[in-house]
Amino acid sequence: MRLSPIALAAALLLAAAPPLAARADGEASSEASDAGLGPVGYDAQGRPGRIHVVVPGDTLWDVSDAYLGTPWVWPSIWQDNDAIANPHLIFPGDRIWITPTEMRKVTAEEAAQLLANEPVPQEEPSLPASFSDALATEALPRPTYRYSEIETTGFVTAERYAGAATIVDSAVPRVWLNDHDYVMIGFGADEVAVGDEFEIFRPEEKVIDPDTGRMVGWATRVLGWLEVTERHEETATGRIRLSRSEIKRGDYLLPRPPRDPEIEIADKPDVEGRILHTPNSRREMGTTDVVYLDVGTADGLEVGSPLEVFRPLGRELDEIRGEELALPDDVVAKLIVVQAASDAAVAVVTHARDELNSGDLVRGTDHLGW
Repeated sequence: MRLSPIALAAALLLAAAPPLAARADGEASSEASDAGLGPVGYDAQGRPGRIHVVVPGDTLWDVSDAYLGTPWVWPSIWQDNDAIANPHLIFPGDRIWITPTEMRKVTAEEAAQLLANEPVPQEEPSLPASFSDALATEALPRPTYRYSEIETTGFVTAERYAGAATIVDSAVPRVWLNDHDYVMIGFGADEVAVGDEFEIFRPEEKVIDPDTGRMVGWATRVLGWLEVTERHEETATGRIRLSRSEIKRGDYLLPRPPRDPEIEIADKPDVEGRILHTPNSRREMGTTDVVYLDVGTADGLEVGSPLEVFRPLGRELDEIRGEELALPDDVVAKLIVVQAASDAAVAVVTHARDELNSGDLVRGTDHLGW
């Protein structure tokens, strides 16, 4: 029997422990589930899930990793994102209902009802050994990471930058240009076609290789995009279709690349590289900050490649045994590639427990959590 992705995910979710008894207040009984998972409950349709009670130190990344086998699931299935400004702002005592397709806060009363509901009888599934095995057999869809800031984060290589044009002028008398304004751009009739789309961006910082001094490209801020409506001999007319920030004459244009905030997590890349640049020379990086890398598609990276930042600790002497022992590398951050050129890439920081610096080493990883 071949299970549907949802049925198989449900089986994985419930595999760690059998249904447990529940107290009337919605907390787990003394028969606590193994592996630290919360008790099994059922929704109104008899579909299974678990109730997790938040303890100090929990994050939604950790909860997703523990219950669903990967930390990347929660941003796409969290049912009340607007109520949480920061993914780490959940509080001890909060109750979270977790299924393969949703995670959401519930009240004590809702938790008690979920734990009291009866399951719908189902055929006993044949389970894969792990979430990774399920992915390998394509029984489950690949996890995704949602990065909404992808619409404003940009990187332009030095080569592409040399081929950019600008917004030359506009009949609009305002200094700042907005949605639906018509502008003249510096691409001529032999360079564009009506309907072509161009990203509007502003260079913010040079990205320099700290070892060679070579300029790799520009960190940019994406302001919006326009569509070509008319061609002329040396210029073209375009209409601003979307502005995410105020646009002005002189802002830069390049062909608009595809940008999907739902990023599918790729396989572990066999690559090692370095952090070239952190925006505004920042050292302390938090989740959703970006870093710029000295490796790209030519090295095996793609959008969605999972990486980790590591620091070799070398060898140290065991004074009792009188011998030097190899120490494991110190992994200080996790990254996901959100934009990739041939020899450089932009990655978003998903986890960090130390400041990141230019020159820090990165490599591929298949361990998505800590």
